[in-house]
Amino acid sequence: MQIAWYQIPESLDHVFYAFEAIISAVLVTNIFQFGWWRCKARKGSLTHWEKWDAAYWLLAAIPFNLAFPFAVVTIYIGKAGYPGSKMWHSGSWFPNTPHGIILYLSKFIGVFVLSVGVLKATQLHRKIWKKWMVLRGKDVTMHEDMAEETGYVAKEKGAS
Repeated sequence: MQIAWYQIPESLDHVFYAFEAIISAVLVTNIFQFGWWRCKARKGSLTHWEKWDAAYWLLAAIPFNLAFPFAVVTIYIGKAGYPGSKMWHSGSWFPNTPHGIILYLSKFIGVFVLSVGVLKATQLHRKIWKKWMVLRGKDVTMHEDMAEETGYVAKEKGAS
């Protein structure tokens, strides 16, 4: 079953555009809040960047992730500059105007930046690498808090 773009009621389009913008805003701001909380909890003699790097990455991801959905709401629901500011035309399902393509690409840049921020906040890449090394029989010294979070029990040097 296929539905042509002109068979979808405009009001239904608007509802889902608004849902995308609202849900995206809630998700990325809550992920930023989580990252800020994780960074704030970091202890030790860390530089400012070492302590807060994840929060900066996550903060940078917010406008990248929200630019497209909010532009869609502004242009297609709010009718700002409409129809001259349309981001797609001729029945396309994807943006095919210069500003539409740029905003659409910014969404994917935002996903990348958000992913980097989440990895830095959770230190997941380090935990996976350490666990991988342990499973391969390599002698890896884990920091105490990382060992506690991963469930790894460190062996004393020289103990068998």
